[in-house]
Amino acid sequence: MERKKFVQLFHLALILIDMTDAGKLCDFAAKFPCKGSHCLPSPCKNEVRQCYCNEGYEGDGETCVSLPYKDCQDVYDAGHRQDGVYTIMPTGWPGLPFDVSCKMENGGGWTVFQRRTDGSTSFFQNWTAYKDGFGDSRNLWLGNEKLHYLTNQRNYKLRFDITTSNGSAMYAEYQEFQIDSESSNYTMNKLGIRSGTTGYQLFRSKGEQFSTHDRDNDACGNFNCAEKHKSGWWHSNTWCSKCYDYYCDHFKLRSSCHTLCTMDNLNGVYNGANGEMIFSRSDERVRTYCSPSSLR
Repeated sequence: MERKKFVQLFHLALILIDMTDAGKLCDFAAKFPCKGSHCLPSPCKNEVRQCYCNEGYEGDGETCVSLPYKDCQDVYDAGHRQDGVYTIMPTGWPGLPFDVSCKMENGGGWTVFQRRTDGSTSFFQNWTAYKDGFGDSRNLWLGNEKLHYLTNQRNYKLRFDITTSNGSAMYAEYQEFQIDSESSNYTMNKLGIRSGTTGYQLFRSKGEQFSTHDRDNDACGNFNCAEKHKSGWWHSNTWCSKCYDYYCDHFKLRSSCHTLCTMDNLNGVYNGANGEMIFSRSDERVRTYCSPSSLR
């Protein structure tokens, strides 16, 4: 995730406004020196002459303590270069700070919200489980509620990496990614331009609501896509009214009719049956990676 250009421009505008107002009102630096290393000598803020804490800190202006990181980009920007578990608290999050796995490769600062390494954790979960999150360090879904707060505080990229069953490393990266709130069933509001070697069809999930086997929010009237694909996901209805030849990402609907809802289903059953497994489309031709050995 890279957000530096956007954030720098935004902060530059704020700094220029603050400095202009301060110059009109008073020469604060000489009259009101601040003691703490994280304090900002800005007595003209709200026309009150006192010290304030820098962004990322809170306190009375004399004593400032660091706020929790908002995401793994903050962790990376603070100088941490080791993959690991860090505590974050996104803007507006109503609960306590929570732990996330951070990946510091490929530019650093990636906040992991899904991981698959084996079949020990079922991803055929209900709405509440996907909302709150589930799993462990090897297989996890961070939770749609956390994902909503994360992706609405800043501009984010999305990336996933797949190791196929034959050991090939594949990846996809998208320039934008944002999830709406539960009131809209965690609709995927944004999904930017893709680069990489897989994830070709994920763009069809843009604008789709999240669905689980007990909360059917897909637009397919023929069946419950989450039930058929055995996964909570942003399932589309692009193909659900058609019959196709057999492929590994297709499930059997009736007699010789095979169909599907999505061509990128990353929450399917690990080493599952046809149409129920994890799969990702690499390009516009029929080249689908089914049942990869790892995914994150």
